[in-house]
Amino acid sequence: MKRKGGISPVGLMVIIILIVLIIVFFAAAWENHARYQKEAAVTPTPSITPRTVRITENPAYPTSTPTPCVLQVNSVGIEVKQLQERLKELEYYTGVVDGQYGNGTKAAVKAFQEQHKLTADGIAGDKTIALLYSTSAQVFVPTPTPSPTPALLSNGSNGEEVKTLQERLKVLGYYTGTVDGAFGSGTKAAVKLFQQQNGLEADGMAGQKTLALLYSDAAKRVTITPTPELVQVLNGSVPMLVNKQHMVAKDFVPADLVDMSSYCPSSLVKIKYSGTKGQREAVNALVFMLQAAAADGITNWQVSAAYRSYADQQSMMDSKIRTYMENNNMSRSQAASAASRTVAQPGASEHHTGLAFDMTVPNTSTFLGTKQCTWLHQHCWEYGFIIRYTEEKKDITGFEAEAWHIRYVGKEHSENIRRLNMCLEEYVDYLNKQ
Repeated sequence: MKRKGGISPVGLMVIIILIVLIIVFFAAAWENHARYQKEAAVTPTPSITPRTVRITENPAYPTSTPTPCVLQVNSVGIEVKQLQERLKELEYYTGVVDGQYGNGTKAAVKAFQEQHKLTADGIAGDKTIALLYSTSAQVFVPTPTPSPTPALLSNGSNGEEVKTLQERLKVLGYYTGTVDGAFGSGTKAAVKLFQQQNGLEADGMAGQKTLALLYSDAAKRVTITPTPELVQVLNGSVPMLVNKQHMVAKDFVPADLVDMSSYCPSSLVKIKYSGTKGQREAVNALVFMLQAAAADGITNWQVSAAYRSYADQQSMMDSKIRTYMENNNMSRSQAASAASRTVAQPGASEHHTGLAFDMTVPNTSTFLGTKQCTWLHQHCWEYGFIIRYTEEKKDITGFEAEAWHIRYVGKEHSENIRRLNMCLEEYVDYLNKQ
């Protein structure tokens, strides 16, 4: 029965139930909020030991200061993987980026530490990681390790020790030649320049003191750039120039001439005239070059001329003058002028040096256009020879082009002459002005 002016029992019951439900709901919400606040205040602990770096910004690698950490052999996880990626980016690490800190990762960390003057223990601690991920981290620069022997490297030495020497001199900027393991005039000049700029006795020989300083961190980089031309000037080696303005004396005879007929392998080259001679070093280079040509399938060579005495050159000039006078109805002065374009005056011939050779093909009257001529013009500079007289330089040399005439100047000079596109007159003048 409903009471007049009041709430019925049923209505009162409904109100009580609603109040209870509201209290329960707010109690549950408050409990959930308290639990969330409690969990949010807790700092998670890494799941591996030792503790690792927590990445805060870039997922590739940290850009902010990393938290204190130690990564070492047997560490695993994303932090190791990021360490490997950074080491690989800087070229210290070449292995697989797998997140496992093994001996390869340790060696890479150690190399990084050595280059950056840190304790090289192969353990990625606080200092190592901070520097590794900083902008001061350097790309890996390998340092050659010298062989303990021999104690002295000098002109004429050959082998891996010389090659390592050349590589180190090249890194420091002193050597510009080919790293070929042969200690020649270019290597000697580079050693001499290194000694001069590093307070050593400048004798051009790499002895114990020179080698010790060269491979140390105290070795100074070159303070001037030694171009190939400057290297030759420092070495005091300038090719001998013989032409109409630079003539040899009437009694000039080069040293160390050899009889090419008995000296050169007959299977490799034919010597056209018995008694033909050449300077030993140049003949050796010629034989070496023709062996290389044979390896390329180019054979059937002939040497038609090499060393000539003053008297021989006079005889050649007189014969040429007579030919012009008889066949072209010229006066002697006209014939002499015409002959001088193809035959040098006595004392002005390259052949006086014993370093020049006229290369031909047996039983043929032409050389230009043959496969031998093509190979010679492409490769002679690799063996220390140049094509002495070319069409483009005839106004400078004073002689018509001679495709068959080669001159030995040494490998370093021949490579420079080719690179600079100079004739010998231009090159010698260039060297003397340095």
